Amino acid sequence: MDALDVMLLPVYLGIFYFLAYRTLGKNSKDPLYKKYYIRGLNYKLFGSISFAFIYVYYYKGGDTISFYWATSPLFKLFFSDPVWFFKFALGLDPHYPGVCGMEAAQHSVIYLLRGSATLTTIRIASIIDVFCMNSFTALSVAFGYISYLFIWRLFRLFVSIYPTLHKQFAIAFLMIPSAIFWGSGLGKDTIMNGSIMAIVYCFYKIVILKKITLRHVLMFFVCAYLIALIRGFILFTILPCLMLMTVVYYRNSINNSFVRFVVGPIFILVGVGASFLLIRSLGDSVQSYKLDSLAQKAEGFRSWHTYLGKTEGGSSYSIGGDIQYTPLGILKQAPVAIITTLFGPFPWQIRNFVMLLSGIESLAFLYFTVQLLFNKKIYKLFGVLFGDPIVVFCLAFIFVLSIAIGLTSFNYGALVRYRIPVLPFFATTIILINHHLNENKMIRKRQTVDIKPAELKPTG
Repeated sequence: MDALDVMLLPVYLGIFYFLAYRTLGKNSKDPLYKKYYIRGLNYKLFGSISFAFIYVYYYKGGDTISFYWATSPLFKLFFSDPVWFFKFALGLDPHYPGVCGMEAAQHSVIYLLRGSATLTTIRIASIIDVFCMNSFTALSVAFGYISYLFIWRLFRLFVSIYPTLHKQFAIAFLMIPSAIFWGSGLGKDTIMNGSIMAIVYCFYKIVILKKITLRHVLMFFVCAYLIALIRGFILFTILPCLMLMTVVYYRNSINNSFVRFVVGPIFILVGVGASFLLIRSLGDSVQSYKLDSLAQKAEGFRSWHTYLGKTEGGSSYSIGGDIQYTPLGILKQAPVAIITTLFGPFPWQIRNFVMLLSGIESLAFLYFTVQLLFNKKIYKLFGVLFGDPIVVFCLAFIFVLSIAIGLTSFNYGALVRYRIPVLPFFATTIILINHHLNENKMIRKRQTVDIKPAELKPTG
């Protein structure tokens, strides 16, 4: 980080706040924008700046710094050979430009130039960097700002469905500390978090609300493609969960209770079958994520993350015994993996200040989960689980992704980053279940109305 970074940071903060207040002006009659838009952006950009400075001055290195050094030579290439730059940036040339390789090698970032996940991140960063004057701090806050736009869309959508829960959803999507920190800087996690939010938002708009627009369709497929390239296992997780949400939604839209009871299992079987076919077709098209190679990848992740945990900070953990990456072996270890992902690190596993912050956050989630389980109306839980499609999606996504993360991370440094897409949906699940348990009667068709936030009048 040099003088240029320090000088350009307030300039780009001014640009992003100018854009934000311009958006706020266009939605001046919308109470949701007035109450939360700038506040949420403040948290996000603070997370971007904190992320950048901590990696520079506390860790003195790390992936985010390496991504910058891999991106920086491309900024010069943009001016010297723009055709070559765009061929690489748009994925037309699969290889990192050789003319930039020597400079990348000087900063020991060659390891980032060999995989689709890291190359995709570099491609995205190179395009944004053209507008950021090759400044690390400017690039970091740009990543945070763009990610925030996608998160805001999903937050706004959920509030349009449940207007009275705007405060709770604001905490879930805009204020969770680890999601703000790990999902706001230059890196894969920021791209993944924003892409997941965009996919859920677009899917709900297209399939549930039937608001089929070119923008929504393009956003859905672009973000799905990015997820496939960076962390393909999440695509295998989220799409079946979205299909399950759709099945539950259309089952619940049937007014006749007897017909709903009879066709419910059929709907679920169709959804499961469609999900299986979808996963197989995705596995065939995304070569590195064929179904028969997922176990091998999982074992590779486990070995690498265990090594990092033992050599870089002692943040490794064990879920007991050797894991067999078979359906039965995964099912056996699933409960421990879920608990570790959602509630770790535990107090006795904390080794440094960063882990302490994650541990405090995990304790808060554990507290609210236990509090939910002791709700006096917990006997209604079964009806809630099958009565709200969003709860169904969130629970399925949380459980499946938590198992995948818990069985592959094996050090908390990786786990706290990988789990950030889970946390907003985990918080949403707690919020909605509490809401439904305390309602006198569940409104089955709530999701059939697309309430515009401009029409909302949140209280408080």
